[in-house]
Amino acid sequence: MKEEKFVEAVRQKLKGDLLGYTAQKIMEPPMRGTFELDSSNAKKAATLLILYYDVEWRFILIQRSSHPLDKHKGQISFPGGSKEEGEELETTAIREANEEIGVESNQLEILGKLSDLFIPVSNFIVAPYVAVGKIAINKLVKEDAEVAEILSIRLSDLLNEKNVQKREMKMANGMTIKDVPIFNIDNHEIWGATAMMLSEFKEIVRLIVK
Repeated sequence: MKEEKFVEAVRQKLKGDLLGYTAQKIMEPPMRGTFELDSSNAKKAATLLILYYDVEWRFILIQRSSHPLDKHKGQISFPGGSKEEGEELETTAIREANEEIGVESNQLEILGKLSDLFIPVSNFIVAPYVAVGKIAINKLVKEDAEVAEILSIRLSDLLNEKNVQKREMKMANGMTIKDVPIFNIDNHEIWGATAMMLSEFKEIVRLIVK
């Protein structure tokens, strides 16, 4: 499928009925159900899934730094963060991407939004936006205090079912959880909320390229 047609197809899918929890739960950690899932007092945040074309379709993730105040420290995620007062969530996603990896708003076109996801461990409802951009990955500049590494992930690897695995994961509190679904791509283990959001995007792309 040509680049323009793929971008337009993603845009149209995001305008329609989203797959929501039906797709998210494929990658849901088993311990998530042990948390209180009342999101009525949750804080709001937004993330940005940035697609770009370099020989093939790719998207950007980050490995978070080991900041002691970050409840998701060291994990792989999308660029993103908390909504500021009076700010639209789409603006939050773009601002955070600029702060964390140096991508400029004029490089991006927002295509739409995936389904919101409540993250009980940090009490955030996250709005995951999808953008396409003309990105030179080697020109992005990470914010060292928040980002340990900028990752370029092939979309074809996300679609490859061989990269969906299960792991025994040790939590920050010392608890060990068995059979946690992950995407294992280039030896990067993507799990938790990021994997759940990626699962919805993966299912949308599968409907486009089938």
